[in-house]
Amino acid sequence: MQDAVKDAISAVAEVEKAKKYNWDRLDVPVEHSGRAITLPGDPAKMPIAKAIEALQRKQAEEEQIVAVNEVIDAHPLDAAVALVKAMKNLYGWASPVPTPGFFGDQPPQFLSIKTGHRDEDVVQCPWGTFQLPGVTRPVNTTTTGTKKGPALVIFTQCKQKEKAILLELANETRRIVREESIYKGKAIRIDVGENGQLDIMNPPEFFDTSVVAESDLIFNDLLRAQIEDSILTPIRYPKDCQNHGVPQKRGILLEGPYGTGKTLVMAMVARVCEENDVTFILLNRVQGLRQALEFGTRFGRAVVAAEDIDRITEDRDEAANDLVNVIDGVLSKKSQIMTILTTNHVEKIAQVMLRPGRLDDVISLRAPDQPTVMKLLRHYAGKLLPEDVDLSAPAKELAGQIPASIRECVERAKLGMIRRRDNRLEARDISVAAYSMKNHLALLNRDTKTRSDAEVLAETLHKVVHNGTAEQLVAIKETVDDIYNTVN
Repeated sequence: MQDAVKDAISAVAEVEKAKKYNWDRLDVPVEHSGRAITLPGDPAKMPIAKAIEALQRKQAEEEQIVAVNEVIDAHPLDAAVALVKAMKNLYGWASPVPTPGFFGDQPPQFLSIKTGHRDEDVVQCPWGTFQLPGVTRPVNTTTTGTKKGPALVIFTQCKQKEKAILLELANETRRIVREESIYKGKAIRIDVGENGQLDIMNPPEFFDTSVVAESDLIFNDLLRAQIEDSILTPIRYPKDCQNHGVPQKRGILLEGPYGTGKTLVMAMVARVCEENDVTFILLNRVQGLRQALEFGTRFGRAVVAAEDIDRITEDRDEAANDLVNVIDGVLSKKSQIMTILTTNHVEKIAQVMLRPGRLDDVISLRAPDQPTVMKLLRHYAGKLLPEDVDLSAPAKELAGQIPASIRECVERAKLGMIRRRDNRLEARDISVAAYSMKNHLALLNRDTKTRSDAEVLAETLHKVVHNGTAEQLVAIKETVDDIYNTVN
């Protein structure tokens, strides 16, 4: 009897306790587990009536239409490939549907997206509007601009309860683009608009790195070692560099006259990058460097390259120096991105940019000397040139000429071999071609402007004034004074 009274009193107390709480304001999550309907018991037992009201509110909330926008931080084409893979992974298929428009529904679009440099490296990806299982309304794709460049957006208006489906698809797309990006570890060329933004209308272009071999990198031993140490070693051995405190973030300037091998070095770097799963990004305009560096951070390890940086100095003398500030401003010290810049006119670049500490290395490429010319002649001639042929004389004639001229010399030498009805080049073939090439280049490089005696004198005085000794300058002044006195 006493137990029954206690239970009744306890029940009444629970009811009174429950009345003190405003269940309309308490957020009660809904979970599905087991086979029983379980109601909250903390901070008090929830009345069944209030539970019904809470479920009705939850139902109304889940039916509410909300806008969903999921940004995939990747190039739109890269993300489009990943999105199709994600839909196939989750649903077994990707189902494009017509896109509503002002002039009626537009049929589904399919994009041919390049994934490599070969003709067959193409995938067909649907683009535009999709229908997903479990989502009432169609799902759309578009592009947007971000700090790291153009990106893909998955968006729709759906019921609140359907948001989880969109989030799952977006996260699977992000995982795929992170692990299976079509650009990661590849060599690509990106167009930059006049405004310095990456040109989304022109997709990144893959280029074939197999056309260049390490044997093509023919320089003198010191220059070759500098290229190997400063550029290729950090790409090949990142862990060793890290263990010895050598940062992966590096800025390199390749400078030298036209035709001395800067583009060849770039091609070799691109190949080494692909061999070591490093993304190589070449720009057609250095003005896009800032956004390209941001774009490169998407891939972890990357090399961003821009040629002919002296072109931007046509607008402002200090513009080239600003490039170093861009690198420092965009990349953190722990960044794994190397930046390589080239110039044919280092004299146009502000000296402050060239100071040690601003760039990690400045590599000066010059026309080959005699020993290097001999290596180039043998390289271009290949098996046509026997090992015992003495090339010292023609190499001396061609020393100081760019590799393209040396290659042309070998092509001309082949004509002498053909004239003799032979299958091997001789020293005379190379010598005759070298003599022809030297005369040809002399005509090409001659000064066609006829200068007056006064202009010649002015040029000579300018050189002496800037390079002469104090005694020479005093002598010049005395001579000019004598001439002036004589004339007057």
